[in-house]
Amino acid sequence: MSTNLNRRNFLKAAGTTAGFMIAAGYSPFSYAQNEKVRVGCIGTGGQGTFHIRDGLTGADQIVITAVCDVFFPHQSMAVKYAQLSNAGITLTEGQKLSDEEKQRASQAVKPNAYYDYHEMLAKEELDAVVIATPLNTHFQITMDCLAAGKYVFCEKTLTRTLEDGRALIEKCHELNRWVQVGHQRRYNPKYNMAMGLVFDEARLGRINHITAQWHRNHYWRRVIPGDYQLNDEEKKYITDLEHHLNWRVYEESSNGLFTELATHQTDIANWFMRAVPKRVHTFAGLDYWRDGRDTDDNILLTFEYEQNPGDPGFIPIDQRSKLQKLNLINRGYKVRFVYSSILANAKRGASELIQGDKGTIELSEDKCWMFGEDYSSVSEENLSAEELANKTGSGGTRNPTSEELKAGVELLGDVTLKTPDVYQFRAFADCIKNGTVPRSNQMVGFTTALTAIYAVQSKMEGKVVEIDPAVYTFDFETPSFHEYDSWDEETKANV
Repeated sequence: MSTNLNRRNFLKAAGTTAGFMIAAGYSPFSYAQNEKVRVGCIGTGGQGTFHIRDGLTGADQIVITAVCDVFFPHQSMAVKYAQLSNAGITLTEGQKLSDEEKQRASQAVKPNAYYDYHEMLAKEELDAVVIATPLNTHFQITMDCLAAGKYVFCEKTLTRTLEDGRALIEKCHELNRWVQVGHQRRYNPKYNMAMGLVFDEARLGRINHITAQWHRNHYWRRVIPGDYQLNDEEKKYITDLEHHLNWRVYEESSNGLFTELATHQTDIANWFMRAVPKRVHTFAGLDYWRDGRDTDDNILLTFEYEQNPGDPGFIPIDQRSKLQKLNLINRGYKVRFVYSSILANAKRGASELIQGDKGTIELSEDKCWMFGEDYSSVSEENLSAEELANKTGSGGTRNPTSEELKAGVELLGDVTLKTPDVYQFRAFADCIKNGTVPRSNQMVGFTTALTAIYAVQSKMEGKVVEIDPAVYTFDFETPSFHEYDSWDEETKANV
C-alpha cells in the first residue's frame, strides 16, 4: 500500500467544506474577488495571540482591523502581531524583521485597540470577530456579537452550561447565522484523511474502541509580571491579575482539564463515532499541584456510545465465526472511549487511537499512523495453524496484514503541514464569503461541550451520568456535527 498522498491531492484536503447554504435565500456579503474579510479579535492573551500570529496570518482572505483585550500588554502585543499578520508576515520567537519586511509592515493596516468589546462593535466596521477569552465569558460575548450582526469564531469550549448551549443554538437559528468553533483538528488534512479511511474505505472495519489522552508534566500556569501596575482602564475589568491570567486553573472561570484540554479530543471521538455519547463516568482529583488552584490536575473519563442500524456512525460486520448468530451481529452495539489528562507525567503526550477490528489509526496534530491486524474469516475457523499457513502461503483467500503495517505505517509522512490554525481560519473566511456553514459549526461546539458538562456532572455526583438525546435535539434544522472532507477517487489511488 502506498503510504503517502501526493501533494496536490493532499492540499485539496486542506481546503474548506462546501457545507450547505445556511437557509434558502441566504445572501453572503458582497465581496470583490480579492476583498478581505474584516475581523476584530476579542481576547489576545496566549491563545488569541497564537491565532493572530500563526492562524490569521496564513488566512490571506482576512484583515485584522481591531483588537480588544482588558490587559494592556496583551492588547499592545496584539496590535504588533496583527499589523504583521496584515502584511502576511509570521514572526517567530527571536526572529528579527528584514528591512523589506519592516517596510511591508509599516504599510499594512494597523488595527485599532480597545478595552471594551462593546465599544469595538459599535465603532468598527467588522464582518466577523474571533473570540479567545476565558470560558466563562464565551456565551455572552458570542451572543452580543451575533446580535451585532457579526460572524463569530469562538474558541472551544463553546459554552459551560447546557442552558447556554441551547440558547446559543436557538440564537443562530433566529438570526440565520452560524458560529465556527475552534476545534481545529476538524480542519487538519490528516484527520480528514483518517475519517475517509474509516467511512469511505472501511480500512479499520468496525470501530470498537477509542483511546485518547493529553499528558503533560507542567504546572500549567502563566507567568505573572511581578512589578506590573494595572492602569485605570485595566482596573475596571481586572480585580486579581493572577486569577485573570491563570483563569484555566480556577473553577470560577473554567473547568480546567475538562474544558481546556479534554474537549479537543472528546470532539474527535464524537466525530469518528458521528454521535454523542450516551453516558459518562468520571474519576478526577487535585492530587499533585496543590498550589492554590481549585481545578483537578488529573482526570479519567469513560464514555459509552450506542450505535444502531441507520445511525451515521453504524458500521456493519461480516460473520467471522460459525458461532456468531447472523440475526444478532448487525444489531445495535456499544463503543467505549477512555480518556485521560494529567499534569504530572508527559510520557504519552497528546494523541488519539481509533481502534477497529481490522486496524487502528493513531492521530496527533502532526502525524497519522495506520496499523493493521490479521483478520480471520469464518472459512478459516476449523483450520489448524499449519493448514492456515499452507493456505495463505499458496495464494489462499486470506490476506494477512503485512509485518510493515502491523508495525505501523505513517501516512502523508512526506508532507509538511501548515499549522491547523491556518486551515480553520481559511475555512472561516471562505464560509463568510460563500454563504456556507463551517464544518466546525455551533452544533459541533455544543455537542462537544456536552461531553465536558456531563463529565463534570459525573464527577460531582460520583456516578455514571446519562446523556439524553433530547438535550441536543431541536424543533428546527441544525447543521451536521460530523461532516468531513470527501475521499475522492484520485486521492484514494495515491494511498
